[in-house]
Amino acid sequence: MKLLIKIVILASTVAVLSSDTFAQTSHGSGSETPTTSTFVKKRYNIKGTWSLTEQDGQTVIQFNDDFKTKGGPDLKLYLSSKALSELESGDVENSSVKLSVLKSNSGAQSYIIPNDVDLSDYKSVIIHCEAFSVLWGGFNL
Repeated sequence: MKLLIKIVILASTVAVLSSDTFAQTSHGSGSETPTTSTFVKKRYNIKGTWSLTEQDGQTVIQFNDDFKTKGGPDLKLYLSSKALSELESGDVENSSVKLSVLKSNSGAQSYIIPNDVDLSDYKSVIIHCEAFSVLWGGFNL
């Protein structure tokens, strides 16, 4: 039943994953095969794809070579307990945990999810300008 709910949430966005792929992501099968999908715009366009993989016992979010977005003064990457469709800029600080400063506004880059973070507690990964409280966009998990 939980899997069905997650698929319904994703079906309303650009990022639609198959149930087989979603089971791999949600349950951490340890497979090196990535889960791949596209970004969703909130305020600014974000182009490209991302992957979620397990590498050496750690979960890694990988932005692929085709990743590109508008530059900003203080872009950060967050995990949010809310789905992207439910988020507004003012919600980010209260519903999210900061993962990292965005390394670049284009190209391949990776972010390790800390071992003490349970991805099943989060519904989306977002890019947010912390200085001006602007939600760029992101993707649903």
